[in-house]
Amino acid sequence: MKNKKGKKTSASAERIRKAYEKSNEVSVEVIPAREKPVDDPDKVWRVCAYCRVSTDEESQQSSYELQVQHYTEYISGHKNWVLHRIYADEGISGTAVRNRKHFLEMIEDCKAGKIDLIITKSISRFARNIIDCIAYVRELKQMTPPIGVIFETEGFNTLDSTSEMVLAVLSALAQEESVQKSNSLKWSYQKRFKKGIPVNNMWAVLGYDTDKDGNIFIVEKEAEIVRYIFRSYAEGKSTSEIAEALTQARTPTPKGKSVWSPGTITGMLHNEKYCGDMRMQKTVSVDIFNHKVAKNDGIANQYLVKDYHPAIVSRSLFDKVQRIFQNGGNKRTEKKFATKKVKLKPIKRGRLQGFIPIPANADSVDIEQLTAKIKIKK
Repeated sequence: MKNKKGKKTSASAERIRKAYEKSNEVSVEVIPAREKPVDDPDKVWRVCAYCRVSTDEESQQSSYELQVQHYTEYISGHKNWVLHRIYADEGISGTAVRNRKHFLEMIEDCKAGKIDLIITKSISRFARNIIDCIAYVRELKQMTPPIGVIFETEGFNTLDSTSEMVLAVLSALAQEESVQKSNSLKWSYQKRFKKGIPVNNMWAVLGYDTDKDGNIFIVEKEAEIVRYIFRSYAEGKSTSEIAEALTQARTPTPKGKSVWSPGTITGMLHNEKYCGDMRMQKTVSVDIFNHKVAKNDGIANQYLVKDYHPAIVSRSLFDKVQRIFQNGGNKRTEKKFATKKVKLKPIKRGRLQGFIPIPANADSVDIEQLTAKIKIKK
């Protein structure tokens, strides 16, 4: 089939052409669409607000309080709006929704039909991850009845017909802003490290603390425990033996627990802070949205300042311990004090039938396992 210009046309195209040629000959009745129902002017809207500040710093806490006060006043100023609740996450990063307890609680309350509308300051407060932002907005719109989110700064409601496109663009900008802030923070830390200025966390290191000016000092009572650990390992004791001795002496661990593990001892023996050195950027963030941190095993530069603060153990003792590890550790004692797994089997024949022998070299016995195997004859 050919058109007026002699070109071939499909049957479908030909039908469309003929329909338009005969448009005046065909009578088509238009059935009007149903008008959208007007909202009940007496309807009471249950409105909530979501607030978030990024850190626990005093200035950010003030920002949090301002947001709470603002939305309490904002919602009460609208006719037929009733404040259901203000959900607020303090000191929580916005890059991952799963870390925000009250945000997730708000979504659950929406599912339970307790909320009609959400008010929030901006997209970056709601979510800085494009996937999370769009996914939650879509989920809320698909509820019965649909639940909208009003972003005050951007000035739009997600229930509007054009909101999806606007939201995609603005949430992409919010995510990029988060990435840029993270990169800026990394840059500032690296500049600090290059100048030999660490981010002090000595409060978490047994034997040290910092004063109000950030100066590091030795906590002598704790330092004695550190010296005992280094001397004991240098003299041939295993990490397991040292951990057992400290546990038996009821010495609190660096985290305040009552049971020491060989892993805790090993970590302390490798910590260069105990000989006065400060190594910076020992870990790096590899995913800002999942908050994944990895050991800096050559991923990025590390920065070392020797003799940065008072040493608890001498450098010669510290180096001696490192050489022992490099040569395989205290193998004999590690093997000697390793936990022995014991299988408990009852004797099946003879005069001792039913008895369960326990090997003399067993470190401990699982009482539940033992009692499960005992059969009492009536």
